[in-house]
Amino acid sequence: MQTVTYKVVARRLDLLFALLRYALGASREFPFFGAGGVSAEDWEWLYRQCGRQSVLGVAFSAINTLSAGKPETLGMSHQLYLKWFYQAEGIRSLNERHYACSGELTQKFAAEGCQTLILKGQANSLLYPDKFIRQTGDIDIWISGGRKAVIALLSRMNLLEKARVSNHDVLLSKEAFGEEVEVHFGFGVDRCSPFANRRLLHFLNAELPASHLVPAGDTKDAPSFYVPSNKFALVMQLSHIYKHLLGLGVGLRQVMDYCVLLRASSDGERADVAARLESLGLNRIAGALMWVLAEYLGLESQYLLCAPDARRGRILLREIMRDGNFGKFADRRRGSVWRWWLKNRLRLVTFLPFDFPEVSWFLLRYWASFVFLTPQRLLAFRLYKKRHK
Repeated sequence: MQTVTYKVVARRLDLLFALLRYALGASREFPFFGAGGVSAEDWEWLYRQCGRQSVLGVAFSAINTLSAGKPETLGMSHQLYLKWFYQAEGIRSLNERHYACSGELTQKFAAEGCQTLILKGQANSLLYPDKFIRQTGDIDIWISGGRKAVIALLSRMNLLEKARVSNHDVLLSKEAFGEEVEVHFGFGVDRCSPFANRRLLHFLNAELPASHLVPAGDTKDAPSFYVPSNKFALVMQLSHIYKHLLGLGVGLRQVMDYCVLLRASSDGERADVAARLESLGLNRIAGALMWVLAEYLGLESQYLLCAPDARRGRILLREIMRDGNFGKFADRRRGSVWRWWLKNRLRLVTFLPFDFPEVSWFLLRYWASFVFLTPQRLLAFRLYKKRHK
């Protein structure tokens, strides 16, 4: 059994990022052949870590190419290779179904006279070297018209049965389309500063006419759906990453998405977005993300939106590696609700040096909402207890 020391952990992190760089085409070298190689324990750790970060499919694409179907050449057990292979095939199959469903959703809502966009997931998957390796979640679709009009439309289409409606979106029942679909009224972003938020929404709305139809395959009957412009996606996804960093957490999958998006964007598109970062309140998170992308995913300097910020970048990387995809493996999630709540509040305070203005707005808005909603929550709790006596 290999002793897990700081050097072992550091080496395993190097292995993880070397695989991801290889899979994304940032490097054609894998420096772990030769002296020492990679142990079976290393591969077991890597498999668990890729699962935590939702990057199993991307990592396996590199493993499959490097091993040429012979995992023993990499020091990996055949059993682990087969388990990983079946996971990767499941991811490929899910992507195929999600592409087909995205095309079906686009056609269905177009027939109702609605403009739609497929956000994040399947739109990002198309940008990877292999469009079937990204570990996809649900399908995020934006529908024009605003909350009231979209809910009325879904009701008219009999899609609200068993759906979960929130202030920001509607999670449709899986029975509706056979897949998990999240319908958005807005763009899934929200700056805490009301001034930056106003500018952000103005920019995104101005980019809507640049949305375009893309096919998800090379055949004539391949499903097609609308995706936003690269500038829209660069701003929206950067804001989305920041929102999750301050909220539940963010993982490597979102970071890799941004890496392939930057490479797919033109010099002019990146320059236009870079010029707006400060006014949108995104300059600090951008600097942190650029450091992670440059240092660990091998993103070349010509694709960076701004100068990398090492201090904030280390904070971002720590959060990513410690808590996993969307913070699902965070220690603060364990224990009672009260412990979780307290840990979240204390965590936000530690982010003040990361971005004092934005985190201050975040805390102010949270406590204002907490005070405003507390009487309603107490009333709902009393009614619940009364009904269940």
